[in-house]
Amino acid sequence: MRDFSVLSDVEFEELAGDLLGAEVGVPVERFAAGADGGIDLRWNASGITTIAQCKHYLRSSFSQLYAAAEKEVEKVKRLNPDAYHFITTLDISVSQKERIYALFSEWMSGPEYVLGGRDIDALITRHPDIERRHAKLWVSTGMQLFWNLHSDIANRAEALRQRIEKSMPRYVVSSSYGPARRLLDEHNVCLISGPPGIGKTTLAQMLIAEHISVGYEPIEVSADINEAWVALSRDTSQIFLYDDFLGQITFSERLAKNEDKRLSDLIEKLSSGHSSKKLILTTREYILRDARLSYERLGELDSRYQFVLELKAYSKADKAQILYNHLWHSDVAASCLREIAKGGYKEILNHRSYNPRLVEYCTGKAFDTQSPGYLSRFKESLDHPERIWRVAFEEHLTDEQRLLVLVLSTLPRRVAIDVLLEAHQSLCCNLGVLSTESSFRRALEVLEGTFIAISRNRDSDTTIQHANPSVTEFALFRVASDRKVLEAIVASAVSFDQLAELFLYARGGSFIYGGNPELMTALKKMKEKFTAAMSASFDSPSLQQEKAWVPGVGITIVDPTGKLDERVGIYLQVDKEWHVGDEAIRVVVERLLGQWRNHKGDKAEASSTFTILSSHRSADHYMGEAHEVFHDWLGSTLDTAEDWRHYIDHLSEYDGINLQNEWDIADRFERFMEDEIVSSGPHPSDLDDMKSIADEFGLYELSERIDEVIAAEAEPDDDYERPDGFREGGYVTESYLEGLFGRLAE
Repeated sequence: MRDFSVLSDVEFEELAGDLLGAEVGVPVERFAAGADGGIDLRWNASGITTIAQCKHYLRSSFSQLYAAAEKEVEKVKRLNPDAYHFITTLDISVSQKERIYALFSEWMSGPEYVLGGRDIDALITRHPDIERRHAKLWVSTGMQLFWNLHSDIANRAEALRQRIEKSMPRYVVSSSYGPARRLLDEHNVCLISGPPGIGKTTLAQMLIAEHISVGYEPIEVSADINEAWVALSRDTSQIFLYDDFLGQITFSERLAKNEDKRLSDLIEKLSSGHSSKKLILTTREYILRDARLSYERLGELDSRYQFVLELKAYSKADKAQILYNHLWHSDVAASCLREIAKGGYKEILNHRSYNPRLVEYCTGKAFDTQSPGYLSRFKESLDHPERIWRVAFEEHLTDEQRLLVLVLSTLPRRVAIDVLLEAHQSLCCNLGVLSTESSFRRALEVLEGTFIAISRNRDSDTTIQHANPSVTEFALFRVASDRKVLEAIVASAVSFDQLAELFLYARGGSFIYGGNPELMTALKKMKEKFTAAMSASFDSPSLQQEKAWVPGVGITIVDPTGKLDERVGIYLQVDKEWHVGDEAIRVVVERLLGQWRNHKGDKAEASSTFTILSSHRSADHYMGEAHEVFHDWLGSTLDTAEDWRHYIDHLSEYDGINLQNEWDIADRFERFMEDEIVSSGPHPSDLDDMKSIADEFGLYELSERIDEVIAAEAEPDDDYERPDGFREGGYVTESYLEGLFGRLAE
């Protein structure tokens, strides 16, 4: 049976009306939401007037449904229709149907006038065109079928699946859905931007859900766009989600060296390709504006393909339905719902700070949804949205739980549970707060769904992150304002990476995001302790360790190859702010140059650090030697397309070489590409990159050959036809709103 739980009672009535209209072949009247006097639906066929009552009682027992049916008897007597239907989503048995029929037998020809969940399900099967009009239902059904048929994909995408299934019942198809779908149809790419809390992620999830329902494999990108390149499959319909792709607070967190090019290459590849591959990205509006100033290709591509959708404001109809759906699907006490129903909804819908995230918070388990004064508390959160986490943090959490929220702001966006456990226990120990592994697990249970989100990565390892960027901002504010906690975090850091995260959040450094001045001021006051902690933790394990195959050992956990490159870069940036000392800089730079002499490290991280070193106050002391060893490393290890890209960038940016005059290097590159083309086939991302390098060398015949290979690898088109089911909200009257929210008081 289909999952009717994704529908609200209003949405179910719309579905029932459409199904009965198709069944009887005449228009079915629907009435404004609210007190209906026993009529939800009405139609006239062959001179017989029939009315119907809909009861969406999925979360109730049959005894509750039967009690509700008994209350309808007097209403039906007053109306005295020619015929009467009683419709429910509850899966009722034959005997239960007979009992309801006995109540209304005077207006029913038989028990078949009582429609239960399975009867509705059968009607949907008989009228598939009606199901397509009710997108939440068919998308949910299609997703479940997809997961059942592809258990391997379901396991890999479990975290995404859970988030979509949690969001779908409360989702309202707003006026932004149509344009988003059209962008995906026309360009296969949609970049959703907008202010915090407006619903970017939820919109993206619904787009993903719709495509899953028609057979697209979902791929969630979490670290960098290379994950999408690696996962690309020529013969599979795929849809990629890259949420907050420019960072949660500032784009300076994101886009390692050359990632903007890889991302631009992927956007261009998908935008000019067939529709079996889709890409959805989300970001905050101000971060996108900021990034465009640094990454010109993003702006150039959007000018050409126009794939950016900016979410701005909701219509009043959208706002009302969002609020209603959240309240209807929540556990808000009946007395609190009455406060909303008796006019309180007006103050919420008309509030300047209204947005879906605040609505979700004020109807969720972190908020007091049981005590009198619910409307006042809701309005207080709207009046001061920056405080939405403060009350729950201060009044509902223990010291151990609070420290978990705070320490998470110093860790990677998604962190392994064992890493979080170690960092949390170290901080608790420093502050004298009792914490055990079992109490840590209980803290996770308390915080999940409010302050944190728990998921699994592609290796099925459990990872933890803040529930959304506003939690991270709140945690950083608390850390900056509590010197004792900040000093404890610095002193108890289990990895250099924690200190780096704090510093980068404080410094910011992008055009729009100036950083966190309060945090920077607090760190500066304790700079001696901070730099001492950096030195002490410089060789600590990375918090972003990777799984690797080691001969004779097997799969083991290792530090990323770019750990030293990245940490020296952070050291240089901290020195620029506070001058950590010439000897400390000498030690770390010489270690870095020693690694480059041995041709080790991560070239992307090394390139970034080389750039930082070139503008550092000590550049005169080290740049001659640094340039020599870096140039030798890049030029001596040209085994992959990525090696070539780093080498070409270095020659162009730092050596000022005109590549069209470098025939020896061009000849070497041409031989490399000849081998690549005749081999088992280079990666699609390498092909695009190699074509651009061939053009830079002036190797136009080679560029044409690469073009031919790219064309041969074009994905097959699919036969996906876009449904017309997502209807968009518009104007609503005050009487409609009164009736809609009046249902909550029944």
